[in-house]
Amino acid sequence: MKVDDSRDRTSFSGEADAVIATKSQTPPMLASMLDDGETVLLVARPSLWMVPLWSLEAFGVIAGLVFAFAWAAGFEWSPWTEQQAFGFGLVTIALRLLYQSLDWANRLYVLTDRRVIRRRGILQVDVFEARLDRIQQTSVLQLVRERAFGLGTIAFATAGTSTLDALWEAIADPFEVHSEVTRAIGRYGRGPGV
Repeated sequence: MKVDDSRDRTSFSGEADAVIATKSQTPPMLASMLDDGETVLLVARPSLWMVPLWSLEAFGVIAGLVFAFAWAAGFEWSPWTEQQAFGFGLVTIALRLLYQSLDWANRLYVLTDRRVIRRRGILQVDVFEARLDRIQQTSVLQLVRERAFGLGTIAFATAGTSTLDALWEAIADPFEVHSEVTRAIGRYGRGPGV
């Protein structure tokens, strides 16, 4: 495994986990995914903002349930108190944040001179990889929650499919990262004479 050391920066937006440019910073989980002689061009992780932003919908559901349980606590038949309902809500929010933190910590996006790789999963690991010459389309998607924090999602579609095959979610400076990906596809994925 080689790591492209031609970069003098370690991140796109000041986040230390956005781009890894030296071999000493290469995550251990990455080494097992690479072939001999494969050069790492970019290693990215989702922004840490992914943890609260991807939990917003769950927070809304939890808040609704907590207020419903707190309201129901006023009835005689209720076996819980308002304090117990709100305590349950806090514990549930903490568990949701823990789960989302583990999800964030186990995501890794890699661009090499041969392929793109996406690794994710807590208990069941899901690895997507596609050779650069098989990538037919890339695009940048920005949900409102991502755009507000300067984040975005890079989508990949490969030859032979009519859908998006993989997403690099919650990437800082997504247009910059997308440019890196398209340059690599143009340079390494098209082959000589294309």
